[in-house]
Amino acid sequence: MPSSVTRNQALKKVKFGASDMHVTQACVGTMTWGSFNGKEEEAVAQLDKAIELGVNFFDTAELYPVAFNYGKTTEEWMGRWLSKRVEEGKFKREDIYIATKCNPNMIGGTPEGETPRPHGYEPDILERSCRMSIERLQCDYIDLYQVR
Repeated sequence: MPSSVTRNQALKKVKFGASDMHVTQACVGTMTWGSFNGKEEEAVAQLDKAIELGVNFFDTAELYPVAFNYGKTTEEWMGRWLSKRVEEGKFKREDIYIATKCNPNMIGGTPEGETPRPHGYEPDILERSCRMSIERLQCDYIDLYQVR
């Protein structure tokens, strides 16, 4: 048994598919921010620590958090964090990669006052959901938009 563990100086980055993106092998998932991780301050601390450790890849969804309180919360928390940290000069938006995804039940992708309904990924619904995610994330673009 080895007596010590050798740690890398930085997280390894890999080319993401056929894209020009080079993402860290560690991706921060946000599925329970707003449910099991119930306080925004906890999520902010985790995001800050991830950046400090060199993570550049973050995954969310318009459906998150899961378990209860489905939809919007996680993207909103990430958006406030992202906007503030970029404004503070902690990093540039283009230095990180954000993945999010569409929910086929429209939870999170439904404008106020509209009842969520199942859909088959119609182009207009996908575009609206994506635009709403961009708005909640307070950024100009999403690096990876996933359809589940």
